Amino acid sequence: MLLRMTKWPLLLLALAACSRRPAPVIELGDDAVPGLIDVELRAPGALPGKVIDQDQVEDDLYGDLLSPEVDVEIEVDPADEAAILAALRARKDVIWAEPVVTYQALWIPNDPDFSKQWHLKAAGAPSAWDTTRGEGVTVAVIDTGIFPVDDLDPERIVAGHNFVGRNEDARDDHGHGTHVAGTIAQSTGNGKGVAGMAPDAKLMPVKVLSAFGGGTSHDIAEGIRWAVDHGARVLNLSLGGGGRSLAMESAVAYARRRGAIVVCAAGNGGGPGVSYPAAYDGAFAVSAVGPQGKLAPYSSYGREVAIAAPGGDKSQGEEAGVLQETIDRDGQAAYLWFQGTSMATPHVAGAAALVMSLGVTSPGAVERLLASTAKSAGDSQKYGAGLLDAAAAVRTETVWWTLWRLAFAIGGALFALKHARAIGQLKSSEKPAGTFWAALGLGAGALAMLAPFGAERVHFLSFFAVPPAAWPTRFLPAAAGYVGWSALVPFAIALPARALNKRWLAAGLAFGWAGVLLHAAIWRTIDLPYMPALLTPIWLLASAIVAWVAGRGLLAREPVR
Repeated sequence: MLLRMTKWPLLLLALAACSRRPAPVIELGDDAVPGLIDVELRAPGALPGKVIDQDQVEDDLYGDLLSPEVDVEIEVDPADEAAILAALRARKDVIWAEPVVTYQALWIPNDPDFSKQWHLKAAGAPSAWDTTRGEGVTVAVIDTGIFPVDDLDPERIVAGHNFVGRNEDARDDHGHGTHVAGTIAQSTGNGKGVAGMAPDAKLMPVKVLSAFGGGTSHDIAEGIRWAVDHGARVLNLSLGGGGRSLAMESAVAYARRRGAIVVCAAGNGGGPGVSYPAAYDGAFAVSAVGPQGKLAPYSSYGREVAIAAPGGDKSQGEEAGVLQETIDRDGQAAYLWFQGTSMATPHVAGAAALVMSLGVTSPGAVERLLASTAKSAGDSQKYGAGLLDAAAAVRTETVWWTLWRLAFAIGGALFALKHARAIGQLKSSEKPAGTFWAALGLGAGALAMLAPFGAERVHFLSFFAVPPAAWPTRFLPAAAGYVGWSALVPFAIALPARALNKRWLAAGLAFGWAGVLLHAAIWRTIDLPYMPALLTPIWLLASAIVAWVAGRGLLAREPVR
């Protein structure tokens, strides 16, 4: 009787499930990831393209009462994507099929023409802005100068130099340098014009090219050295030529030794052969791609190319160029679309500023981070490591690197606790206080893992995106790095901690600090002023040991008198 009573409702329920076909809510558009389709099936079945991911999921309406469903992500030829979507939606075993799209629950600037800047989105800037906007980093624009247009905050333009006129007036009289500066750090979120990659970075105008766009190897070499000597840690050189200059090569090497990353345009030759200075050892050469992520027809390429970035391709239309504010031929401010490897280079320089603002001060580490997080694009001579993805670089630094720091800190703390118990300095029943683990997390920079979720929106809290060891260099001159990137802070705190009965808190901080120092030594993320690069990891490793010893010493109980 019970079976007869339940048979028909179950049958109707099954029919309802089989007839369910939700109307598609997402269509192909600007936010779609080219060539990726998400499909939900009633049961596993043959699909076109390549299966990227497949998961069994509950029935959306009835859970597992009837049967589970299958969610599959497939990769297809973008040219065939619309036809494949239509074919999938017509299949009876397909519940729904839709393009995979990107979402950004993020700070979106109110600059009215930001929507036209496809290039910033392609470089991953919007997703990075919730974590960092380049605070505390100075980027030298070694170019035609920078004109004080109204969409560049004058407070963020530091004193520069004019090597053409041999004076301090580094204003742009061409337009090229101002456009480049805008891509790096256009004022963003000011309700005006357009946005920039690292909107809170400082800009240093170094004029080495004349009003006609030309300059000499001598002036460029001098400009590189001057910029580094005056505090720039990212150098943008959207210029180049075919002649090798020992003066310029020596200047690039000098900049690297002094802790600056030298980002250079690969050239606009439209074929093999990277121009100088991009071809020098120590330069980070950038090729250019258009809106579809393909090498622009004008871009030079070769084995020296390190990475590719949006440079525009106006053969697809004017708005396929890179849009920033600059000056026109009459010297008037204007928003113009330019194209070239000159335009691709400042996207990378801006991304480098974003990464450096998170406490990574070694140019080699910045380059490795940008290269390792780039989107693979194929031919390494054309694209280097791939397409620039600033968001992925920032995410790796704040999330994955922080997990490593925490792992080192926790591992060191557990070893110290075990050793202290083994030799009787700590009772087996005595457990670390909660403040111990909280302080360990703080010292290891665990708060950085929250940064991608919007720390930058509360602007004065943005320094939590970097570990405490990097705070001195964020707010003080570079030499202050010796304070943060050493055991001085945890060792100094350890001295009064026992007297104040705060040994658990101080010990946790010391172990956390040690984890950060050990990570920096292994990953080689830090450069310290005047210290040879080969000695820096040794300094960091020794400091990590001293910090651990300070924490270990605090675990011993005070002897009974």
